[in-house]
Formats: sequence, C-alpha cells, structure tokens
Amino acid sequence: MTDTKVLIAGGGPAGLVLALELGTRGVDCILLNDAPHTASHPKANAVSSRTMEHMRRNGMSEQLRARGLAPDHPTDLAYFTSLTGHELGRFRQPSRAEAMAEAKSGTGAWASPEPPLRCSQIFLEEELKAKADTLTSVDMRFGWKLTGFEDRGDHVTATIENSGTAESHEITARYLVGCDGGNSLVRKSLGIELEGGSGVVRPMMGGPMYAAYFRVNDEPDWLPERRAWQYWMHMEDMRALLVHVDSDRLFLFHFAMPDGGDGADPTALIHRAIGRDVPLEVISSVNWNAGYSLVAQKFRSGNVFIGGDAVHLFTPTGGMGMNTGIDDAANLGWKLAAVLRGDGGEALLESYEAERRPIGVRNVNFARGFADSVGNVEIADCVSDDTPDGAAERARLKAHFEHHAEFEFIIPGAFLGLRYEESPVIAYDGTSPPPDHPNNYTPNAIPGSRAPHAWLDDDALFDRLGPDYTLLRFGGGQDDLGPGVTVLDIDDPAVHDLYGADYVLVRPDQHVAWRGNEIGDGAALADTVWGRRAL
Repeated sequence: MTDTKVLIAGGGPAGLVLALELGTRGVDCILLNDAPHTASHPKANAVSSRTMEHMRRNGMSEQLRARGLAPDHPTDLAYFTSLTGHELGRFRQPSRAEAMAEAKSGTGAWASPEPPLRCSQIFLEEELKAKADTLTSVDMRFGWKLTGFEDRGDHVTATIENSGTAESHEITARYLVGCDGGNSLVRKSLGIELEGGSGVVRPMMGGPMYAAYFRVNDEPDWLPERRAWQYWMHMEDMRALLVHVDSDRLFLFHFAMPDGGDGADPTALIHRAIGRDVPLEVISSVNWNAGYSLVAQKFRSGNVFIGGDAVHLFTPTGGMGMNTGIDDAANLGWKLAAVLRGDGGEALLESYEAERRPIGVRNVNFARGFADSVGNVEIADCVSDDTPDGAAERARLKAHFEHHAEFEFIIPGAFLGLRYEESPVIAYDGTSPPPDHPNNYTPNAIPGSRAPHAWLDDDALFDRLGPDYTLLRFGGGQDDLGPGVTVLDIDDPAVHDLYGADYVLVRPDQHVAWRGNEIGDGAALADTVWGRRAL
C-alpha cells in the first residue's frame, strides 16, 4: 500500500502545476518543497501565452492576470544609457487591457485566447499554491525535502526530512517526479547528465550576474514619462536590467558582474544604473549565472520522472525557462493520471520523454539565440557623450535594440508553434509542418501540433474541450472511440478549414493526436492514443 500515487519533489512552477494537473483529476499526490513558503525573490517575469492557456484550462487565468502589471501599464521594452540619461530605443507593446482586446478581436500577434502576461514568478507561485491547496487529493508539504529514494520496480520508496526540525520518515509512491531545480537531487541520483553548453561568456546575459529585489520609498519620478515593463541600461562600463515587479514601487534589478559580484553594493549599483541617488530598500539579493543551454540526457528512469529546471537550464531570455517547465508538467500530469486510473498504457508514459526532450533542446537553442543578440552587442565608450560620435553610436544601438526586442519578445512560434514530431501516441498523417521559427506561427492541426485557437461565438474552442480526449466532429457521423472521449460538434466552415479534416482528436493538453475524414477502426485508434499499443 502506497502513501501516495505521485510524490513531487520541488514546489516551484513546474512542481505546482503538476500537482494542480494531478489534483484536478483526483490523483493523490504529495508535493515537497524545501523552503517553508513559495519563492520570495523574483526570478521569471514573463508568463507565456501557452502557459496562460494552461491556466485558463485550470480556471486560473483571470485571477492570475489580476496579479500582473496593472491593466493600463505599458509593457514596452526600453533601452537607455542610464535610466535618467539617453533613451536608446523603445519597442512598444500593448498593455494588458489592450492585449486582451486584441485577443478578443483576433488582431494581435498571438493566435490564442490568452496573450502573454507580464507577471512575476512570486505571484504565479502564490496563486498556484492557493489553487492546489483547495484540492483534497493534493498534500502540500512545504518545509520538507527529499533526501533519498529507491525505485523498487512497482513503486518508489523515498526518505523525506523536515527542513527545520530534521525529522525524517519514509513514504512510498507509485511514481516520483523530480521538479527540484538545476541542482536536482533526483536527476543526480539517477546518474543522468546534462548535455549542451555552459560557461558562455557575454558582456550581458552570459557569466556571473547579480540580482536585487527592491522597493522604492517615494514615487519613482526618475522613470521615463512613458513607463515600460523592462528598462535595459547600456553604458560603456555597465550593463543592467530593471524590471517592474508590480506597477507601483517593486522592482527587480539585474547587473552583469565580471568579477562574480562578491562584495557588491546593490544600492550603489542601482543608483549607477538609474543615474542618481533615490531612496530605496533592498528586500533580497542573489548571485546567479547566465550562459546555460543544457538539457538532460533522459527525462525518465523506470518509475521516476524529472521536469522543469531539473531537465533543462536556460539563459533566461525570451521567458523560455519557466514556461518550458510548466509545459513539461502539463504534458506529464494527464498521462500519469490516465495510467493510474487504468486508461493509459506504458507507451503513454514513454511519450513524455519522446515529446518533451526535443522541445527542451529546441527551446534552449531559441533562448541562446536571444541571449547572443542582446548580450554580445558592443558599446562604444562615447555612447553617453553629447557629441556627434555619441549621437551616431546611440542611433546604431537604437536600430539594433528595437530589432532585437521584436526578435526576442514577439515569439508566437516559440510557444504556440511547438510540435511533437516522434511520439508513440500520436497518429501522424504525413503532412509536412510549416517551418519552426520562434517569430512566426502558422495555425495548423497537423498531428502533434498544438490545436489552433478559434472563437466559437463568444467562447474559445479550447473552453469547450472535455477533460480527457475531445473528438472535434464537423458534420456528424462516427464517435466510437470508447470512454474518456468527449464529442464536440462544430458547424463552422472556417474552423473546419482550419483543422483540415472531418474528425480531429485533441488531447487533454490541447495537442492534436489524430485527424482524418473517417475514423475507421475506432478501438485501434483509441488504443494508440492512450498508449495501450503502438500504431
């Protein structure tokens, strides 16, 4: 008899989303988190459109948007020498209110009911934990950590320890999932190595970095008249980034530290980046390292899985790291639930690595390209000078940064265009996919792709999908795919054209599993997509 069905090590975004995915499906799980609370120091600050689709599916998107920047706060990317010096360039982006209006009208860059959200990880984690706490099947144990485990073939035995009292005991679980970060105990215990690049050195976003979370005590009148979301400072002797954590007085400051940042004075660094002294309170600060592009060799060993930062480490550009980890959890959660209740077979579990590892490699490569673009730009010593040479240098940088901002931040292809190419539980139809490019997304329903968004009257098509598989049926006909399949009849020629077949089978994670103009052997198809047999 097991203590729980799934033991989750790590209570960051990936672990919390996995607990939510399992809990909403009634699967007993225990989540361990070494710290007694969710993150208190901001890290990621960009929640992708794809992550917001997962939040919408779990009934959380509206409350999460309420925790992001204020509805009218601009989300521009702005580039300066010092913040009170010369503005080098600006890439304008819609506010939250404008982005939602664009999504409703279908005029925005993101073909989704949920545009990206500028919201700090500290708020995201708070909301995820609050939601998971309402689920009776989820046992949240903050202040506890995993210290060891053994895979015994039909279950996992784990030792856990209270981080405060050192109390320890043993529990058993059918499956263990390590979402325990870049220094993952789970990954290291399995002997799984990370592959790729590390130690990349750039003037910015490559090598030692320093981050300070601070609050200003007075109205920040030193900000430009038109606010932004991110302010990048590029001087001849300093490169830094300032991010709004809220729309009031909370900020996150990142500074490139060639010397590693030992003995850094955060207040002095912030004042240098701003260009004048301002009253402020440093809440927390950390040293961290950029320049990673690493993916684990394996995502699974027997009854043990790993996800999030435990399987991929990014230089945090483009918002790729946290959001890729959340997508890992959304992929794995429904599969574990299906196997545990007896609907899914072994191939469904095998598909986790087959689907997610190539996406991890893809996404770290995208992030590396973004980091190279912003981090390797050269800055002439005259950049701050009020001279013709200084003006020419600033004009050059303006062109570069505005082009770069579009390259890094208008990336619907990166998040909406991902496709599972070699999965054992997807029935491919031989259709060639469009080019995979971060900045371009062509909506399509080729098997393996994320199902394309469409509005049905005032509802998003996604809102009408069932909890398991959903068969989109255009024009009626067969529906003999067995239990666990919701049939959704759609009488809209434009949506029919978009999906490209009379029948389309959509998975719980909104990826297309199969499409065709006739179902044929429904039992065989069901066995394939549930992982009960190979196609």
